[in-house]
Amino acid sequence: MSQGSFTRHRPRAFDGTSGAEQSVFDATERLLEEIPLQDLTVAQILPVAGVSRANFYHYFASKHDVLVALVARMFEDSYGANAPWSSTPGRDRARQMGSSLASTLEMWSQHGAVIGAVIEHMHSQPAVGAAWQRMFTRFVDTITEQVRYERESGQAPDGAPADMVAALLVGAVERAFYVSTRHLDPRLPAVDDIADSLRALNEAAMYGGRIAEYRADANPDAEPVPVRPSSLTAPDTDGLDSETPTAILNAMRELLVDQSLAKLSVAAVLKAAGTSRASFYFYFRSKEDAFVVLFRQAAAGIVAGLQGLVDVDRSDPVALVEQVGQWLDLDGFTGPVIRNAVHAWPRLPELRIEYLAAMDAMESTLEAIIETDRARGLAPDGPPAPQYAATLLWAIERTVAGSLAGEDHLGDLSEVTSLVGAVLYGAIYGRRDGPPQGE
Repeated sequence: MSQGSFTRHRPRAFDGTSGAEQSVFDATERLLEEIPLQDLTVAQILPVAGVSRANFYHYFASKHDVLVALVARMFEDSYGANAPWSSTPGRDRARQMGSSLASTLEMWSQHGAVIGAVIEHMHSQPAVGAAWQRMFTRFVDTITEQVRYERESGQAPDGAPADMVAALLVGAVERAFYVSTRHLDPRLPAVDDIADSLRALNEAAMYGGRIAEYRADANPDAEPVPVRPSSLTAPDTDGLDSETPTAILNAMRELLVDQSLAKLSVAAVLKAAGTSRASFYFYFRSKEDAFVVLFRQAAAGIVAGLQGLVDVDRSDPVALVEQVGQWLDLDGFTGPVIRNAVHAWPRLPELRIEYLAAMDAMESTLEAIIETDRARGLAPDGPPAPQYAATLLWAIERTVAGSLAGEDHLGDLSEVTSLVGAVLYGAIYGRRDGPPQGE
């Protein structure tokens, strides 16, 4: 994909090959390894790049403009003519998709700081989001064609819309590599740990199951593996259950139905709550601080919903999918809170702590379920349960985030929920015969 295919809002049009531009690219990427994008300034880029302020603004309108251009250069360097869309659907593309995972791993290893900055700001900076989404869509379209080919040739069963399956798989790669390179999930300590889980997820999502042997030592009566303790704590409502903070939180919850957290002002919350600025700041340090309380309340229900899988008959795919539907039921005010959380957590440190604690609690539950059902012979062996549970849940998290954002291919949340249930069942319990495509 050429860099020229990305629209960059610069004072003038350039092709990204001048010495000054390359120096700015290299300097920005080095600095992003140490400084978050929100804290990075053009003044910090200039001396590292060895360019003047006038020279910088001759090429770029802002640091975000540099990031948009870096996305184009990064994908061109990583894939070039060997991208999976360079082949036609079929066995050649299946092999190309397999090799592209290695290219993706290498890209994240080399450019993790850039991609991390993109993901953290793609919902708050439209140009950044558009640049990433164009590349994301390119992969989705490629995998969509392959899924349709596999179905039409009788190799894969019908199921959810092919483009929705593809969007889940591309999102899984994005999120798993992101949390690993940012060292946000101890179950995914290095990018090398992700590949096997992603391959298993790909196989399950496309074909309804994986090629795997059942354990020879399976014991249907094996005791359940206990859920490991997590860092999730009960919502702290100490001092927040009186009339004023309750009114503030309720007002904020209602306003978030139609507004994003990023655009919501404290003044709007005060007006809706009928309280003063002094009262707000007596209870909360910022609107983000208040939002964390709302998220804790919503997260408790989401975590409990996944724990419902412990008691469901997991040998019955219908029962499991129904429980997944209850888990991801975002009716009422829960939906707007979760929608804002899934978009804002990568860039808000105070929210990130709570968000990762909720993910850890769900990963602990799913990890115990996988280990229990493998020991009982209900589920075939596969990638290590800690890594697999984390990869599956981050894939689901990214897919739901995309649906709540109204992304192409993921617009219908109820359909996405059904897909998540089917993929989760296929990834853990599904089994098929024959070699994977491309081998």
